[in-house]
Amino acid sequence: MRLVVTGPARLWLGLWFAVVAGLALVPGIGNVLLGLACVLMVAGAVRTAARAHLWKAALLIIYGCSFALLSALLLDRFGFRYVWLYSSPTLAPYLKAANFWGGDEGTLLLLAAMFAPLAVRQAQRPGWEALAPGLLTAWYLATAVVMGPFSPTPEAWLAAQASQGMNAHLQKVWMALHAPAVLAAYVWAMAPVGSAIQALRGKPNDYVACTLRYNRRAWALMTAGIGFGMVWALGDFTFGQLWHWDPVQTSSFVVWAMLGAVLHGVRHWRPQGGFSRLLPALSLLLAAVTALSMAVTRSATLASSHRYIGTTSWLGHLLLSSVLAATACVLYCQHQPLAHPQRAPARLSWATRLSVWLFCATALAASSALALAYARQWTEAAKPVNEKPFFETLVMWANAAEMQQLRRAFAQWTVEGYSLSQSLLPLIGLMGLVGGYTFLRKAARGVYAAVTTGLVLLVCAALVWHGGLISAWYEGRGVLSSQIVRVLPWLDAALASAAFLLLACLYWSACSVARSRKSGALRVTGSLALIHAGAVIALVGGFAATALNTYQAVQLSPEQLQTWRPLPDGSALRVSLAEPGQNYSGYQAVAQVEVRAQGSTSIGQALFMDGRHQPAGYQGPVRQLCEILDYRYARYAGGPRYLLDPFVIRGWWGDQQVWVPASSALMGQVPADDAQGPTLIVIRRYPLVSLVWLGLVCMVLGALIAPSTRKAAMG
Repeated sequence: MRLVVTGPARLWLGLWFAVVAGLALVPGIGNVLLGLACVLMVAGAVRTAARAHLWKAALLIIYGCSFALLSALLLDRFGFRYVWLYSSPTLAPYLKAANFWGGDEGTLLLLAAMFAPLAVRQAQRPGWEALAPGLLTAWYLATAVVMGPFSPTPEAWLAAQASQGMNAHLQKVWMALHAPAVLAAYVWAMAPVGSAIQALRGKPNDYVACTLRYNRRAWALMTAGIGFGMVWALGDFTFGQLWHWDPVQTSSFVVWAMLGAVLHGVRHWRPQGGFSRLLPALSLLLAAVTALSMAVTRSATLASSHRYIGTTSWLGHLLLSSVLAATACVLYCQHQPLAHPQRAPARLSWATRLSVWLFCATALAASSALALAYARQWTEAAKPVNEKPFFETLVMWANAAEMQQLRRAFAQWTVEGYSLSQSLLPLIGLMGLVGGYTFLRKAARGVYAAVTTGLVLLVCAALVWHGGLISAWYEGRGVLSSQIVRVLPWLDAALASAAFLLLACLYWSACSVARSRKSGALRVTGSLALIHAGAVIALVGGFAATALNTYQAVQLSPEQLQTWRPLPDGSALRVSLAEPGQNYSGYQAVAQVEVRAQGSTSIGQALFMDGRHQPAGYQGPVRQLCEILDYRYARYAGGPRYLLDPFVIRGWWGDQQVWVPASSALMGQVPADDAQGPTLIVIRRYPLVSLVWLGLVCMVLGALIAPSTRKAAMG
């Protein structure tokens, strides 16, 4: 078969090659080309007749620039400031490629590259359905131009060192999975903006189809991205657990909850009647909180474990969020219904309405906690000791000079996770009850569903009053024991309602297949069963890992290094100096850990040193403020910089982590105040973490196999 390239295709292909060749010959024109693409997107928004051609040309320029930047990263072209800042020759190829979104400049270009094909695809759609994706592309292009991804590296930087290199924290495979999944989810969460505006303006459109298409993809990718981040967080300093309501985690949770609200309601949307204004307005608010989430990620106002990305583009994201939120409010108040309705207004069940409002309330609770943290920081309110959850752990690993830095760092506010959890758990319990009733009502008579739901409600109330399994099993040996006790009864109640939802969903699925006698019914029932069952399984695993985790401190004197140390659970531990020369792209392994249990031995590294330096006075993104708080990237002024990277042994029944903080014996130094100091080993155990991964996989799989059409989705 011979591939035939038509005249127009040759023209577009030639334009793309011209962009790539021009960037190869004259790298400095990259920022100019991005500016040209931005002008073309704006011109296409104004000139409707030429829109398709202008936006296609802009798309090819964006793709050409993206290809050039990716090639520069892979080929170690450190003459580009962006490549010098975030990459190094010793990185694995997939990490060099992952640096495309490792900094602000590349992230903005990637967002524009994701929005551009949506704009081209919808260029012929009416009104705002075409304009919105094009204007969003232009917005991110303009912000990228200001950042300058193709700017040259200053000669002084090149003379000082060949490259700055990648942040040691980011040198994980999850960097290649977590970040792009979340960014793609953000793009698809914002994709229905134009259709939502059209719906609020009372003009016929494909709001339902567009929202289902893009927001389902967004929800699936957001769930997967959160899962990748959880795996990453479990092996990370200052995280050390699945979830701790870091500001960036909180803002991404708001996006996830808003997606849940929109998807639960959009299947029942009609131009008149129930949700005719609410759902499109929620779609616009979803886009607003998505842009706000990216602003929070790049803000250094709050203490955040995600602060490595920098603070340079937060204002652009914040302005876009404000524009979208204001548009939602104005159009909601000025909503114009269709002049000629095609069908009578639909009446929505109370369960559907309540489901949407519960998801909205969940998002509002998380948003309020985040806003309160910002208000406290801006007003310089004193932070109480009980809201410094990692301070006690870090005190064991810091000397007197470092303690002063720690006290200043932990005085900075962040989201108060336990109060937020206590407010969210009742909402989660109500979601389980409403969802269980909804599925049970589809499979049985209404009176049976109501009576069963009432009984489960009584059980949940009893658990809140007296506690249940988690409350009984909890031994107070967790990392955050003093804080978690007050939410244990609510955890038990939430798990009971989740179990009710799981059983009701499985019962409805089985009854639906039996009644229809068609295996094709599993496409609808099976997908919903997987989504809700996965949520329950992930909740069980997450609650168990959070509430029932334990840690054990083991002190090894200098003479005990290199020897086996028996542990209370019957296993044995040995810590020794790592072999010299193990270079991990700029940092070297210091400690080797061996754990022997049940006849097998696991071996890995758990402590690293970083000998790289920043250029004097540089305060750019990614490396900005890389201090103790930023994950395990501990930067000590005037002393050795080490990375706390646990050795993790994963298993079906739980994960075991071995943390080896720096000591004089391991680091080869003998400070005056620690001449004979022991090496403190911390062993953490997290039960049933595998259930979290299994539940997330079920949820994503259910979203992927769900019917794409509105009729099928409604069952």
